[in-house]
Amino acid sequence: AKLKGWHIPFEQPVVRDFVGQLPFKLTAAQRRAAWDILQDFEHAVPMNRLLQGDVGSGKTVVAGLAARQAASHGYQTALMAPTEILASQHAETLNNMLAPFGVRVGLLVGSVKGKARATLYQQIASGEVDVVVGTHALIQSKVEFHKLGFVVIDEQHRFGVDQRQKLLDKSPCLPHLLAMTATPIPRRHPTCTSRRG
Repeated sequence: AKLKGWHIPFEQPVVRDFVGQLPFKLTAAQRRAAWDILQDFEHAVPMNRLLQGDVGSGKTVVAGLAARQAASHGYQTALMAPTEILASQHAETLNNMLAPFGVRVGLLVGSVKGKARATLYQQIASGEVDVVVGTHALIQSKVEFHKLGFVVIDEQHRFGVDQRQKLLDKSPCLPHLLAMTATPIPRRHPTCTSRRG
């Protein structure tokens, strides 16, 4: 049986505006990777891609562009990172890129407690937050998404298959999945490989 995913149409003006406000030019490799992802979004078969690149090669920018496209169609993005420090860095980077477009980024990690955490749960469930960045806190049963369409897993080898699946299961349709990893072999640019569901 074919897996059913979300159909997220490509919108050139949205992508162009996002790229236009970046304080740097995208590399050819970043453009290629982003284009591959946005094309996969248009298929109702859920994407399953691996984005490889050294630390600092701009993987988060590629993920941010895709999250922007998803948000323009009302879909939420969840980015899961293995540590609070990494999650915080991603949240700050994504917020800087996405805030100009009114895309709201939330950070869900262990140190967010009490009222702030309860408020964030509510904002995720209502769709007030478009991009949720967090640690494995994202897979707790209390976290309910409004419309999760895109899942990004950073340093994906640090998570078990069960943990990844728990995050994907928080959507009635299988979300598009982008796993990110720093390459063990020296490579200067991010590359995107695909495996259809």
